[in-house]
Amino acid sequence: MSLSSLVGEPPSNIDLSANSTARNDAVVVSMYALAFITICFRLYSRTKVQQARIALDDWLIVAALVSGTANMACAIAGGYYGLGRHVWVVNLNEIIHMVRILFANFLLYILTVPLIKISIILSYRRLFGMQWTMWACIILSLAYWVGCTAAFLSACQPISYYWSEYEDPWGGYKRYNLYPFYIGHAVANLAGDVLILLVPIPLVWRLQLRVAQKIQILSIFLLGGFVCVASAIRIYYFTFITDVDVTWNLGNVFIWSSIEPSIGIVCACLPVLQPLFRTIINRAGAGPGPKPPPNPKTNASKGVRFAPDLMSKFHPVDESRQRRDSEAILTTTSVHVELDSMGKEGRLSDEEECLGYDLMSIKVHKDFQMREEHR
Repeated sequence: MSLSSLVGEPPSNIDLSANSTARNDAVVVSMYALAFITICFRLYSRTKVQQARIALDDWLIVAALVSGTANMACAIAGGYYGLGRHVWVVNLNEIIHMVRILFANFLLYILTVPLIKISIILSYRRLFGMQWTMWACIILSLAYWVGCTAAFLSACQPISYYWSEYEDPWGGYKRYNLYPFYIGHAVANLAGDVLILLVPIPLVWRLQLRVAQKIQILSIFLLGGFVCVASAIRIYYFTFITDVDVTWNLGNVFIWSSIEPSIGIVCACLPVLQPLFRTIINRAGAGPGPKPPPNPKTNASKGVRFAPDLMSKFHPVDESRQRRDSEAILTTTSVHVELDSMGKEGRLSDEEECLGYDLMSIKVHKDFQMREEHR
């Protein structure tokens, strides 16, 4: 049955043959493929380049990809039931199936987004140690998932009335208007993205590095701003779902509900990929030719070159803590930087600069003691 009797005649300036399904599918699949490839590189970087174990933040981002896969499948399946076509050429049966898919798509979205957020926070933890701001972001992310899921599932009585109302308007009722809820959850998600984006700024700025080096580090973290842009665009398209041509407008909502998690996954992986990029650049820059003679001051197992004077002067105070840090280190560098007791601003000494280490790959222990070891 056509919906023309319910929504009225179409405006004269609308091409009823238009169909954005192919475009929507191409965008969704492309962004998902980018997220999938990025995670593959992340796992390779962690296990092969850094020689590290797969940590909790890695597992969470993989779980987000699995959830995002189902999310993408919903966006594609919706195209078979009128999504991306004008409402005047969609029948009632297609509307019911499309709303069922929308129901599943929304539940998957509010699961995928917190997984990405918590994974990013745990990645921060590996660099900076656990801060109270990180705990707050984790709690807010979990509260977002629990609150939105509970509110969404209780919106209709029975739950099936979410899609059956179009066929049987008297078969149930809505407890509240879903439109303000859609806008509210999207705004809350955007606020969470902004908070997580701001978390590393004060931590990096208190590092004893030059301003240029701090900006270089922050530029990697602030790439997450693309997620905020995607969230804002999604909110914009949500404002059109009350329009008569709902099936056409929902196409854009489905697209950005899939694009945003994919961008989030890519941004969450970029800091972890930095060691892999550096390895590729170093190998490309070295080119063919004879290898330089081995340096006796080079750590053979890690491939890290130490300044001669630092080799004999510095030894970490807490060896068990050093072992824990080495398991969570982001790169193959064996110099660690810890921010548990960040102090005043300052610059790296000449001895530290001669290490030539990667700023994104280290943790700095500020407290050292001099101790002579006899082996």
